[in-house]
Amino acid sequence: MGTYTEQLDHIIETISPEDDNYTEELMAVMASFREFGEALDAFIVDKGYKGDITDVKAKVAFIKSKFDQAGIQEYPRNMKKWFTDQVRIKDRQKDRRTIFQLCFAFELDVQESEAFCQKVCLQRGFDCHMIEEAVFYYAIKHHLSYNEAMDIIHQVPKPDQQPLDLKGDVLFTQTITKEIDRFQSSEELIAFFIDNLDQFGYNNATAYRTIHHLWDTIQGPQGLANKEREILFAQDKPKEAKKLSTWDIYMQILGFYEFDDDHSPLFAFQDRSLKPILKNNALLHPLAEDCFPDRQGLEHILRGAHKSNELVRKTMILLAFYVYWTKWCLKNRDATIITNAEDCQRCYYEMNHYLVEAGYPALYAGNPYDWIFLYAMQDDYPLDTFRYFMKELYVHNQNLLYPLADASEKPEA
Repeated sequence: MGTYTEQLDHIIETISPEDDNYTEELMAVMASFREFGEALDAFIVDKGYKGDITDVKAKVAFIKSKFDQAGIQEYPRNMKKWFTDQVRIKDRQKDRRTIFQLCFAFELDVQESEAFCQKVCLQRGFDCHMIEEAVFYYAIKHHLSYNEAMDIIHQVPKPDQQPLDLKGDVLFTQTITKEIDRFQSSEELIAFFIDNLDQFGYNNATAYRTIHHLWDTIQGPQGLANKEREILFAQDKPKEAKKLSTWDIYMQILGFYEFDDDHSPLFAFQDRSLKPILKNNALLHPLAEDCFPDRQGLEHILRGAHKSNELVRKTMILLAFYVYWTKWCLKNRDATIITNAEDCQRCYYEMNHYLVEAGYPALYAGNPYDWIFLYAMQDDYPLDTFRYFMKELYVHNQNLLYPLADASEKPEA
């Protein structure tokens, strides 16, 4: 995996928005990310596969043999398509079980399982706020088999799913993990689940708390969004700070809240949706497009509604990036001041702190969404570089936003 990520890290340092062939460079980057089958190839070779790496039947048979040796009777669905159609294991509870079946089948320990989730499946590791995954964590930690783990799961009632109320009694995932680490018997584990069953009807408590904190820093009359407009955008300071909508702030974060001399928007979107510029965009990898943060998703998270791990993680990354670099810009208003390696490292560590604390994997150059932010933060002007990237996406798919309009009537980007 080292060579793969080293290549992506090298690309980060060699392309710039000022390059004449910037669009072509971005296309090349998006084409360089590994498909799931390729990542799985590297994994099974590392775990002892000696056959022809192009022989799909042999690779599937090798994985099945590991399942047989581990006593796992149910094979994953679509195994062949992992290699032929580049089908990925989806970030859904019923599909994530397959990830942990693979961990049991290949006898991975906890650390190896976390790495497999992050670097092969591009998903979070154990979510111990979900009873099934908490049991898998305990079982792998204590060298139990998959079947023994399932026996434990079947002894615990299923909790009712409920919205997260951060103002109420909340059991955070880190606390759950610490409790599980203390247990030496499955009886202790089962009793803990039953005693706290109501607290397992939600997850992502730490992540939601972090997103609330970041959003509170951004919104409001004295929030970063208003300060950026008044100071950095050199607009006339209003008598009273304007209350910005979620959509206004979202557009500002992405770099789309700009106006022409006649106050008409330079960037227009139908139904307040980014989907037309993200979908099938050659400058954006499909994995980065999937669950790309949007206004509606953010509003759902702020209300405590259950959303996918992928959307939650990506939203946290976007907001943390904006908060860090907007604070930096407000502190260093002189246009001649540029960022340095220490600024980049501080941003990197701060973003990873938020992610890891919430139980999510740290930023990884092999993840197409993460790569966008790792690329932007190494530039002299990270926020501008990120926004320039977003504008490139807009320009590339602009025709899809105005399918009925004459080209001369479209707003200029």
